[in-house]
Amino acid sequence: MAGETNYLVIWFIYLASSTVFYLVFWRFTSLLGRLPSWFTRTFMAALILTPVFPRSEEETAVPALMVIALDTIGSGPAAAARGLAALATGMVLAALASLMLFLGLSIARRRMNRLSGKLEQ
Repeated sequence: MAGETNYLVIWFIYLASSTVFYLVFWRFTSLLGRLPSWFTRTFMAALILTPVFPRSEEETAVPALMVIALDTIGSGPAAAARGLAALATGMVLAALASLMLFLGLSIARRRMNRLSGKLEQ
């Protein structure tokens, strides 16, 4: 029970600090254009939030970035393959989701502008 409580507390601390970092990052990326800011924000969210199981027998997930860092330091770059695979998958999915959302919102914005232009005439 104590191990599970510690696990939840550590995840809470990690998510809280990640949120603060992400809000600062969001502010800095607002200086970029719309499309670059969408991609950089999505990549950073995927980098921070992608979970992975450190070993196949583990039942608890940890951030993939931490697994990659600790496996690389402790066992060498070859040991970080599982974390890198999960992180790469998360980043590709995030890029696709970001692109689809960006295009969908752009199309919706154009339709709304056309509709508002027709209503004014």
